Amino acid sequence: MEVRNDENHHDRNRIGILMSNEKTDSSTRTITHVLWSLLNILPKHSAQRPHRHNSVALDLCVSGGSEDVYTLMGPELDEDGWVKDPLRINWISGGVFITPPGWYHSHHNDSDMDAIVLPIQDAGLYTYQRTLNIQFA
Repeated sequence: MEVRNDENHHDRNRIGILMSNEKTDSSTRTITHVLWSLLNILPKHSAQRPHRHNSVALDLCVSGGSEDVYTLMGPELDEDGWVKDPLRINWISGGVFITPPGWYHSHHNDSDMDAIVLPIQDAGLYTYQRTLNIQFA
């Protein structure tokens, strides 16, 4: 994948392809005026730092699901910037899980294979209203 081979991909919080619609290019850059989605690669032996946003997310594990690939989520961060007392959700290929609005969440891949997740969120609406409030730890 071209995005994976970009020389700056290690400097980013995510490696993925944002799904969009040309009708939203000048405003929200989302699939519809309401929905947002990003085909997101979680490389083997990596962790995506916690973040949160006001939108709810329905996450589809496209591939790579196992007990070694999981999401940690909760309402607070600990002193090291990771989710405090997290709820752990193991990814199951073809399975979905929900990330509640306002909760911090981090994605982890301790396996030897890349994993792919497709979150679908109502973030288009929040982006248009300028109330998404995405925060990275």
